[in-house]
Amino acid sequence: MRARFTSLTLATTLMAGLLGTTTIAQADDIDGRQIYDDSCARCHDGGRGPQRGSERWEQRLEDGETSLLYTHAIEGFRGMPARGGNDALSDAEVKAAVDHLVAPVEDE
Repeated sequence: MRARFTSLTLATTLMAGLLGTTTIAQADDIDGRQIYDDSCARCHDGGRGPQRGSERWEQRLEDGETSLLYTHAIEGFRGMPARGGNDALSDAEVKAAVDHLVAPVEDE
């Protein structure tokens, strides 16, 4: 029984590791624009949050606040819900949407 339990635990651990690796490997394939359009644009393009390319993002990026922007998007901030109200989004997907949101400012 003990050997069987150990084998099952090992197999589960290995699968979790492989799945985690797959998720990381696919992070570059995430479409931040589509996520933004589906979960963020309603508010950010609708005037309830800083718009894409806004000068407000420029100042935050100059201050080195990119990781803080990710944290706010993932956890929520002021009136903005966590993950733009879409709890199904992974951290990597939320970060991709943030990257899309601030990209016009970064490209200047």
